[in-house]
Formats: sequence, C-alpha cells, structure tokens
Amino acid sequence: MDIENPDSLSPEQKIHEQDVIARCFKLMRDERSRYEEQAQKLLANEFFFSKSGIYDLSYLIHDDRYICNAIPQSAVSQSFSIEAPIPDTQKERVETLVELFAQSEVGLIN
Repeated sequence: MDIENPDSLSPEQKIHEQDVIARCFKLMRDERSRYEEQAQKLLANEFFFSKSGIYDLSYLIHDDRYICNAIPQSAVSQSFSIEAPIPDTQKERVETLVELFAQSEVGLIN
C-alpha cells in the first residue's frame, strides 16, 4: 500500500513553484545591475527600502543574517519574511543579496 506524502505538491502547485523559480532566475539576470546597486546600499547602510509591484520591501542586516520583510500594498496578498545567512566574502555577499532581492520581488511560493 502506497502512503501519500503529505508534503508533496499537487500538479498545479508544482507548476506554480516552477513558474516562481523561473521568474526569480529571470529577474536575477535582467535586474542584476539594479540589484548590485541595491546590495551596495544595503551593505553600506545596513538598511534598504524598495517597492515591488505589490509589496513594500524593507531589507536589513541583523547579526549574521540578511532579512527582508515584505508588506503587501493591498489586503489581497500576504506579508512574508525571507532570511539568508551572510557569507564570508564580499562577492558572495553581493550574490546572496541579488538572489534575496529577486526572491522578494517574486513573492511567496505557496
């Protein structure tokens, strides 16, 4: 008897997840220059604020983590937070922030 994994995704959820990941990679490619500029601002000030299509995004450095708090501009969306560890090298720090900016602008995978 097969026991279905309760954490497995439905076919629709898998398609949605793949779409979100593809959009994230597209943003990382297309918006790299902007993200690198934002990364420099965040690293210099330990705080950065921006707006995406439906979210107000605040980024901060706290202890050994980058943190993004996304607050929806309308009641239809959910707020969310993303955290990422701060890497050791400057190059890795910027790359991690590029990924964090893209993920936060894409929104939640749900």
